[in-house]
Amino acid sequence: MDLSWQFFSSSLVTAFLLTLTLAQQQPPYLYHYCSETDGYFTRNSTYETNLNRLLSSFSRRTAHENGFYNFSSGQGSNIANAIALCRGDVSSSDCFDCVNNANTELRDRCPNQIEASIWYDYCMFRYTNQSILGRAETDPAFFIWYGDNVTDVDAFNQALSSLLESLRNKASSGTSLGKFATGSTRVSPFRTIYALAQCTPDLTQNGCSSCLSRVIVYIPQCCGRKQGVRVGMLSCNIRFDIERFYNLTAADTTTTGTFSSLLCFIKSPSCIKRFLSNNYYHIHIGYCFCSISHFRLHLHYFKVEEPKAETSRA
Repeated sequence: MDLSWQFFSSSLVTAFLLTLTLAQQQPPYLYHYCSETDGYFTRNSTYETNLNRLLSSFSRRTAHENGFYNFSSGQGSNIANAIALCRGDVSSSDCFDCVNNANTELRDRCPNQIEASIWYDYCMFRYTNQSILGRAETDPAFFIWYGDNVTDVDAFNQALSSLLESLRNKASSGTSLGKFATGSTRVSPFRTIYALAQCTPDLTQNGCSSCLSRVIVYIPQCCGRKQGVRVGMLSCNIRFDIERFYNLTAADTTTTGTFSSLLCFIKSPSCIKRFLSNNYYHIHIGYCFCSISHFRLHLHYFKVEEPKAETSRA
């Protein structure tokens, strides 16, 4: 074989392995939202100065045990507020790394929007010039479904409904240290549903319960019959799957592989078709192939009407 071709092949393999290693070090990116309704800031404006100060100061903070951060910079209409929430089962170091990465990535994706938000598998991060704390916000939101359709629909839905209601009650009754719950239920001797529910801990019990209820209502509308679903809103999120995807303890090493190649597919332009209609964003990622694995994934983004009592802005 020609030496130049051997060198090229070796370089290709090395580059692929390096890319794979880097991808595995970062939790999968899920979705980001750059708000147009809240306007844009101009270069070197007071708001940008406050936002940059806020974001740079976060990188110097220490990891937070409960995975929830809130901070602000400035005052009046130029104030910059930000919150970050990590999944309740991830370590404080993984949480801190995820939020720091989100911090940088969001500014790149939304360079001059006053309000923006981003979600990863481990965390979500948002900033705005509006008040954030104590408000259950459900817009914007996104949902993802993946895997095959279930065959035992009635039994699956009955078990899922009971599990999600239980987790909603458990999560919403949490304290300011955390509103997070996981659990599982058997559909049959051979099938178990695993689920997770979480709210930002600044919400009241009613606020958290209301937010999670909105998620539960949307699941059959968006993703009926699916064996795996994730719905994320600004103030709460729910995920379920037929394989366990969360950590029982910090030392737990069980993995499912459900999202192992998510980043590969989302960042593959040839697999993506966009449709835009009346604030409804739909990305259909069909049968996309890479050298790691392949599966079918549907990723949807949508806007929903906010509960008046919980989301009115000052």
